[in-house]
Amino acid sequence: MTVGRKVFVFNDISRIDSISKQTREVIISIYYPSEAFGNRPTYTTLFEPCIPLAADMLCSMGVNKEHINNLNTGIYNNASINTTVRNCPIIFIAPAFGVVRDMYSFCVEHLVRCGFVVITVGATHESIFSIFPEGRFIQQSKEISDIDDLDINLWKQLLKLRFEDLKYVLNNVEEALSSVKDLMAIVDVDEMGIIGHSLGGAAAYDILKSERKVKAGVLLDPSFHLITENKDETAPVSLLVVRQEKCSIEELKNEISQELLLMLLNGYNALYNSSYTNSSYIKLHGAHHMTFSDVPIHYKEDGIKLKHSIVNDYISAFFEEYLMNKEYRFNELMKNKLRDGIDEIDSNGQVI
Repeated sequence: MTVGRKVFVFNDISRIDSISKQTREVIISIYYPSEAFGNRPTYTTLFEPCIPLAADMLCSMGVNKEHINNLNTGIYNNASINTTVRNCPIIFIAPAFGVVRDMYSFCVEHLVRCGFVVITVGATHESIFSIFPEGRFIQQSKEISDIDDLDINLWKQLLKLRFEDLKYVLNNVEEALSSVKDLMAIVDVDEMGIIGHSLGGAAAYDILKSERKVKAGVLLDPSFHLITENKDETAPVSLLVVRQEKCSIEELKNEISQELLLMLLNGYNALYNSSYTNSSYIKLHGAHHMTFSDVPIHYKEDGIKLKHSIVNDYISAFFEEYLMNKEYRFNELMKNKLRDGIDEIDSNGQVI
C-alpha cells in the first residue's frame, strides 16, 4: 500500500489573524491509503510547489543539501484513493513549535499503512515555513522566532491559537475529506484520535479535554509547563505520553533553567495524577525532544531509524487498541517494553 497526500486550506472567517490582519487560514495535509503510483518520490516533493525555497531554508539551518535532495518518501501527492480499504479512523497531528506539519512523515506513513487516515495541522506564521498550494511561502514571523522560553503569556497565546485551529479543523473535517475523491467512503468519522508533539502536545491535550469526539490521544514530549489541570477539567480518554530519555528532575536540572524546570515538572505531575485509568506514561532510551519528528532524518542522526520504528509500533498499537477495538494490542506490546528500550515512568519521571 502506498500513501497519498492532499493539501487543503481552511479559511476561518470568524477569526482575524493577528499577524496577517486577514481571516485566519489553517493549512492541513491529508494522508490516506492510495493506489500504487510508480517510483518512490523524493522527500522534498512534500514542499511542492516551493521546493527550492524550502530546501534552501533547511540548508541555512545546517541540513546537507545533497542529503535532503536525495531523501525518498513513500508519500505521493494527489494519488488516487485505495478504495478496497474501509473504516479508517482519523488521526490528527499537531506539530512541535516551528516544525512544519509535513515533517512527521516517519509516523504518517506507518499509521496510514496500519489503516488510519492522518491529518497534520499546520501553524501559519509559527512554523518555520508554510507552503500554500498556489505557491505562497510564508516564513515564521520574527516576533514568534524571538520568543523567550519564559515568556509564558506569549506561549499561552500560541497555545490558544493552536487549540482554535485544531478545533476548527475538527468541526469542519468532512469539508476537507470531501476534497479528495472517494475518501469519505473509506473513513470512519466516529473514530478520531490525536497526536501532539511539544507545543502541539499541549494543544492536543486541550482538545482532548473539550472535544468528546476525539477518543484517544498520544502526547509526544509535550510542553508540560503549558498544561493546566484541575479536577473539573480532565480528559476522560485513553492517553499515551511518550517522553525523551531525560525526564526526571535529576536528569533535567542541568538542561533547562530552574524556573522552567519547576513549571514543567508541576505540569507533568498534575497531568499524571489526573489521567484516566487506561493511560500510560513511558520514555524511550536515547530519545531527545526532536526524536519524535523527521528532523533527525534531515541531519542523518545515527540510530534514528530504529527509534522511529519503536515509536511507531507503540503509537499504532495504542490507537489500534483504543480506536480499532483490537483488544490488548498495546498491552501485549508493553510486555516487551524493556527489549524495545522503553521504560514506564511515575509522576516524577522516574522509572517504575
